[in-house]
Amino acid sequence: MTHNPYAATTAVDTPAGDPAATMFYVVSRRKAAILFLGTVGYYGFYWFYKQWDCYRDGQPYASKGGSSIWPVPRALFSVFFFHALFRAVREHGREHAAVAAWRHNLHASVMVVLTLVSSALDRAANKSIGSPTTDVLSLLMLVPLLFGMLRAQDAINLACGDPRGDSNDRFTAANHVWLAIGGLLWGLILVGFRG
Repeated sequence: MTHNPYAATTAVDTPAGDPAATMFYVVSRRKAAILFLGTVGYYGFYWFYKQWDCYRDGQPYASKGGSSIWPVPRALFSVFFFHALFRAVREHGREHAAVAAWRHNLHASVMVVLTLVSSALDRAANKSIGSPTTDVLSLLMLVPLLFGMLRAQDAINLACGDPRGDSNDRFTAANHVWLAIGGLLWGLILVGFRG
């Protein structure tokens, strides 16, 4: 039997060290959930940034300086890039039945709506409009945003050959620093509710 380098791959899992394994940011559900809730949702900006950063670096032309993807603006203006990100994930993982069946456009649209509602509630709460109701609703929006992010992360992990995100399940020193800062933010929020 001869090896055909042009034959389509039939493997379901991506071998460790394969460039496809770094096409997107892989993280376990547990770690992502703790960081998202522990930082009052600010981890979502980092998560979105890392997805585009890994995607940019995983492109064949990236080593030649040909990538036009700027991860920071895409993270700051994520509502404009959910569809593009989820489409890229689905395209990358299309050989996996669960990723191919993922309704990425609907999921992206839901994430856009949730992000806009969350932003509107945050602004209203910051201006004391409808307070304390808007304050509580703003915090409650973290839950559907987290579930939406985790659903996308499931597809990303599967597409990258690490379904459970085991390669990024441990907390780093930087993670602990962000959780400490998040703890201070949660403390300020609780003080604000009591005052």
